[in-house]
Amino acid sequence: MLQEAIITKIRDDGLAEVVVERLGICGGDCNGCNECKYEHLMKSVVQNPIGAHRGQHVMIETPTKGVVKGALAIYVLPIVLLIAGYAIAAALSLSEGTCIIAAFAAAIAGVIIAIVISKAKYKADPTPTKIVSIIEKE
Repeated sequence: MLQEAIITKIRDDGLAEVVVERLGICGGDCNGCNECKYEHLMKSVVQNPIGAHRGQHVMIETPTKGVVKGALAIYVLPIVLLIAGYAIAAALSLSEGTCIIAAFAAAIAGVIIAIVISKAKYKADPTPTKIVSIIEKE
């Protein structure tokens, strides 16, 4: 996933701090909803392998595969485990209340698993986003 950003700071560790304009699900047309009116800028720390400087407009790339995997872990895993927890409890002929408790316990386990996976991914690569090119402004 490519996005345009502006470098606000170059850090001593070789990373850069950037500001990215976050486009909402509306595609950035704020005339319609004003939902993102006050929070349209997002700060991020990125790798700077090309040696870009403060104030430059750059293209940053976030690995799409990582974003999709993260979304699956955070959103889909708890729902799948919720359904599986209920189905297993129902297959064991447990009461309705027990099935519901098992479903919610499984969903909570899914959230915990997603958090553990997220922390492990962050520990392995805390800044997967990197600057890939400098945008020449006219």
